[in-house]
Amino acid sequence: MGALACSLAALLLAGTPTGGKRLDTVVQDDALMLARPAAVVRQTARYIAGLGADRLRLTASWSAIAPAARANVRPGRPFDPADPSTYPAGAWTRLDTAVQAARDAGLGVMMDLGFWAPRWAVARPSSNPSRERYRPDPGQFAAFATAVVRRYGSVVHVYTPWNEPNHPSFLAPQWVDGRPESPHVYRAMYQAAYDAIKRVRPDAQVLLGGTSATGSDGSGAGGVPPLRFLRELACVDDRLQPLRVPECRTFRPLQADGYAHHPYSRRTDPSVSDPNPDDVPLADVGRLTALLRELSARGRIAGPPLPLYDTEFGYESRPDDPYAPFDRAQAATNLSHATFMAWEDPDTRMFAQFLLRDIDPAASGAQPGSRRYYRDWQTGLIDANGQPKPALQAFRLPFWAEVHAGGDPSHRAIVAWGMVRPARGRAIVRIEERAPDGAWHPVSATTRDECGDMDFLTDATGTFVATLPATGPLTLRMSWRHGDGTWEPSLPVTTGP
Repeated sequence: MGALACSLAALLLAGTPTGGKRLDTVVQDDALMLARPAAVVRQTARYIAGLGADRLRLTASWSAIAPAARANVRPGRPFDPADPSTYPAGAWTRLDTAVQAARDAGLGVMMDLGFWAPRWAVARPSSNPSRERYRPDPGQFAAFATAVVRRYGSVVHVYTPWNEPNHPSFLAPQWVDGRPESPHVYRAMYQAAYDAIKRVRPDAQVLLGGTSATGSDGSGAGGVPPLRFLRELACVDDRLQPLRVPECRTFRPLQADGYAHHPYSRRTDPSVSDPNPDDVPLADVGRLTALLRELSARGRIAGPPLPLYDTEFGYESRPDDPYAPFDRAQAATNLSHATFMAWEDPDTRMFAQFLLRDIDPAASGAQPGSRRYYRDWQTGLIDANGQPKPALQAFRLPFWAEVHAGGDPSHRAIVAWGMVRPARGRAIVRIEERAPDGAWHPVSATTRDECGDMDFLTDATGTFVATLPATGPLTLRMSWRHGDGTWEPSLPVTTGP
């Protein structure tokens, strides 16, 4: 191959611009970060940082921090719910330790002001006294938000009031007489917390939503589908006309710095759309961003359209949960594909990994082998015994390749995308192809002697997009060159014909 041909081959590999988009990465594992000894917490934070995450998501659990959480009446003086110094001794210790460990590891922190509420702050008790969630009092919630931001406002810059308010496990009631009720309960809570946070830290980011990806039709015990939840939250009907219901009489435009969502596709490939038009798994985030744009244009959300923050995501795998639809390798491939999809979406600013380590099924207390035994999440990058799963490598080096035909089927090409999460800045990478004998060779291996190994640089975010000729089914991977000259491969991806 001559010099011109080598130049063209290099152009194919590195000639597709990435736009310099940075996809912020957040990891959450409260079980490790908020329920383990301080030494384990610090070790976990360093490990997460070493994987290339940007942030840690932590839950400021109202019911765990507040005093007398199971009492019917809020304690009196000297307790002031807006003053963190009046909370019981040790109330903030676990959160303090996690925040400091994250900072020491170089991680940013975002915080959910979350589930659940103390008994004295809800309208009526739950059947589970450790999960009070029936109409939490907005004023009391705002006071708790004030206390949290007063304590952590100098180091925590992103807050999400509540978690999955459209899910019955976190907020009740979801429906009343077949009509959504949780959006109206949440609106009052959110607006009170937003105002409280901004009074203490006007420059803090406050994310609206934190919604679950799916819901029900109101005939059963399920939650409100996320798009219906958002419309009701903005006090509009399905035609985006103002809702004429008592809860919307005092509506004022929603204020936020972004919209948080959990676009799980737990039982399908991430590219599979949901037939329910009000559900929003990852393949359908365009539905959500389109609605956010419309609500902004109609003045139901104040300001410009809200960017999207995917703050929770993951795939369970077999054998960690034998009832999961994907084995470990398939779950890892789905994670890589999902990361590419989030990066490709122009409105998405953040993508998430929920759990570093699987929750031990034995902690459920259910009959071993039963479905309830595996009711807790097995979405970790590491299994419950501490052993890495393929998902760990999919997180470190997400890589995806797919055939694009464009307008002319004869002009087919493979678009390959990759990210070196642990890199801080540009990284040296190459794309490799698996030969029939199973050996891996850099792409264009037949011209290696003339063109070299076709190494190239990512952009400043550690990301690249490359275009390759579509010559038939190929199994590809990316490899990252470390400073000592060794190469670390991603998981492979096989493209279609």
